[in-house]
Amino acid sequence: MVFGVLGNFNKIEFYQIFNDLCDFLSNKKDVEIYLLNNKGLDKQKIIRTDLIVDYDFFEMKSDVVISIGGDGTIISSLRKLIKSDLPVLGLHIGGLGFLAECNKDSYKKRLDDILNGNYYVENRMLIEAHVENEIHQFYSVNEVVVNRGEIGRTIKINVSISDKYVNTYEADGLIFSTPTGSTAYSLSAGGPIVAPQLDLIIVTPICPHTLSMRPLIVPSNERICISFEQETKRNTLSLNIDGQLQESISLESRIIVNKSKYSSKIMKFNDHDYYQTLRNKMNWKGNLRLK
Repeated sequence: MVFGVLGNFNKIEFYQIFNDLCDFLSNKKDVEIYLLNNKGLDKQKIIRTDLIVDYDFFEMKSDVVISIGGDGTIISSLRKLIKSDLPVLGLHIGGLGFLAECNKDSYKKRLDDILNGNYYVENRMLIEAHVENEIHQFYSVNEVVVNRGEIGRTIKINVSISDKYVNTYEADGLIFSTPTGSTAYSLSAGGPIVAPQLDLIIVTPICPHTLSMRPLIVPSNERICISFEQETKRNTLSLNIDGQLQESISLESRIIVNKSKYSSKIMKFNDHDYYQTLRNKMNWKGNLRLK
């Protein structure tokens, strides 16, 4: 089996774990490991620089990709590999860590689980967005956000779903989230927690002007069209992808959001318990009356 490694090259823990991975896997039969080259990579901290490869080699040779970092790093890795169909194992060295399946204390056990076949691959739906009449497509693991950008007040956003008018939201913006992203920005804006295996899109207004404007869950086969009330033509809005990519858009723009034909592949293990992860990450205390 071949493991490809990428991650957050700015963290010292990345280099410590990669060097340790090389040592750990060198004792395994029929196992190879490679590191994806990056201009930010500090090669002086890598013991085995001969394992650094370019993207084409990395994609062609890897069976499993290990992404070392926080959720943001794992999301970036999933988007980078979106057309490769490679499963990604998140190795957590960051903050909250909803997407990671192991950390610096447990990754050796998890690698042994993979080598022994004690794992499965979970498909996560993605959404894509594009500005109408423009070629470029944006793919999102967590969410697509339209917000007021440089405008210093609420904006009016017209939303239609499969050519049926839904509402005009007066808000700071709208979040269009995948189930995977339901525990990210959407949650902080009052959206629901959704089991990540489901196929749906969550529409969550950001600081709506009217309290009756609540989150909306729609089937993933719907096509969502977004346009804007053009009260002024001097300002630009912002289109954000996973909090990592940002595009300026005009008030004349029409944005199309729908389910992507691609999906993310995330490594899971036979003892995985999503609800236990929720309890741990959300710091739920259970039934306090029984404590």
